[in-house]
Amino acid sequence: MGAILSVLKSNWRLSSPSLVLLLVGTGVVMLYSRRGASWGRRWLTTVLLSYGFLATPMGSGLVALPLAGRQAHLSSMAEANGAQTVVMLGSGIISHTADGMTIDDLDASALRLIESVRVYKLLGEPLLIVSGGNTQELDPPRTEAAALRAAAIALGVPASRVLEETESMTTREQAVAVKRLLNARGIETFVLVTSPLHMGRSLAAFRAVGLKPVFSASEPRRDPAKMSWSLALSRQSIRLADAALYEYLAWAYYWSRGWVGRETS
Repeated sequence: MGAILSVLKSNWRLSSPSLVLLLVGTGVVMLYSRRGASWGRRWLTTVLLSYGFLATPMGSGLVALPLAGRQAHLSSMAEANGAQTVVMLGSGIISHTADGMTIDDLDASALRLIESVRVYKLLGEPLLIVSGGNTQELDPPRTEAAALRAAAIALGVPASRVLEETESMTTREQAVAVKRLLNARGIETFVLVTSPLHMGRSLAAFRAVGLKPVFSASEPRRDPAKMSWSLALSRQSIRLADAALYEYLAWAYYWSRGWVGRETS
């Protein structure tokens, strides 16, 4: 499971050179074949128009809109149903290391962390669990959780209130690992924080292992529900489309493995 999703994440995303090369290369091969030249032209035209459309606010917004339903934010302690734990799911980091020093770029995880600290303060200093393993496969290891913990402390969360989950590489593994941490501490009710696009699959994955989280979504970089009809190309749009298409593939894979859509103990 981890190997398949790791390949999807790193090499076969919409914006990855591997996928672009495969799509364009397939069209070129057809273009220079005796019988496939016309199909090659159609293929390359389709690829060009599809990428162009997905790189616009309108195109990326239409693709991401069905995934953006879980955007509610906790606004009071009452909405948390008595939860005294916040669980934040990491979304990848970029670590820059030189001369024995490291600076971590939280990238998409930054908005999730800000929401987690906001909920932490709202609930009166509960336990904060940050989840994410060595997804960069660095040696020596540098986990997402370690970087997120340091950032949470920098935002005012006491070190004693931040717990790291450092083994997981995927959402499924996060659900399994977090369940162990919660069960070991007798915790039943908790707030789950992740991005709006990721929230639906996260809730389904956590419920599939027998957990029932309250959710609070982070602010989106761009809200598909406030979709612009602009056709101007932008890097932000292609990133949104990229994330949305990955979520669809991940949903399909999780369904095939029985990791969403049912509750188990």
